[in-house]
Amino acid sequence: MSIDKLNRRNFIKKSALAAALCTFGSQLKVSRAAAKKILLTKISGSSVPADLDLAVKKVLKPLGGMKAFVKEGQSVVLKPNMCVPAPPGQRATTSPELVAAVARQVLECGAKKVLVVDFPVRSPKACLKENGIQAALKDLGVKVLMPHKINDYVEIPIPKGKTLTKTKVMRIVQDADVQIALPVAKSHMAAKFSGVMKGMMGLIWDRRSFHSIYDMNQAIVDLNTVLKAELIILDGLQVMTTDGPVGPGELVTCNSLIAGLDPVAVDSAGVQLAPLYGRQIKPRQVKQLKSGQAAGLGRMSPPDDQVVKLLV
Repeated sequence: MSIDKLNRRNFIKKSALAAALCTFGSQLKVSRAAAKKILLTKISGSSVPADLDLAVKKVLKPLGGMKAFVKEGQSVVLKPNMCVPAPPGQRATTSPELVAAVARQVLECGAKKVLVVDFPVRSPKACLKENGIQAALKDLGVKVLMPHKINDYVEIPIPKGKTLTKTKVMRIVQDADVQIALPVAKSHMAAKFSGVMKGMMGLIWDRRSFHSIYDMNQAIVDLNTVLKAELIILDGLQVMTTDGPVGPGELVTCNSLIAGLDPVAVDSAGVQLAPLYGRQIKPRQVKQLKSGQAAGLGRMSPPDDQVVKLLV
């Protein structure tokens, strides 16, 4: 065999081996990426509010879908913002259509009981009449409750609390198998931003002390060390960017849902949906998020390979 033919054959063999290694390397990268646990997903676009059932399915798919969180026979608590008697268009409360879309998917997973709960800061009857959530759920067999008696709450310790060392939590939340948080993203005059971490105050008896006795942001962090949702879906359809948390304030349409497992990451993404009080605030400028990360509750900026963003 000539030297030229031998060199050519060696070249072909080496090229084939290099190609195989490249293919294997690509497959290995895909496998490793697939093995990474997705912590945060965001879906945005004009079609999101037009079909919230589909949008919820799409935003949950990278997380494993609703079936990854709800099993047949379980009792599930949904925790939206619904504590004030404000109409849905004011955006102080979670979209009724979003709550209904999530409830339908929970029921499709075979949940034996679904409860929608929040602590009322005003008349429970007025809240349920105005925010539209009860009406949106009327045909689903889902109970909407606003526990407002002290016997509805049970005291629990907060071992890692720096400011808040104990609190009374809704008994039905303690008894549930799964908690899904459905906060609405909005401005907050005292805490700058209200999302899932601030929203956990809707599960306790004594909210006033957060405003009068404690450092609110640290108390929110303390509370989140013991109250953790298995799944978070943040309503970013429209954000009240001023005069929160009740409003009325200026609204910015974002047509977004943010889902995840990490409350710090979800709220950090929520902060960046729209300018708050006329300026774009960074997550590290929100004390509850900075302190929450320091306390190990999550990360303000999770790794890129653990975040999925969808445009529809």
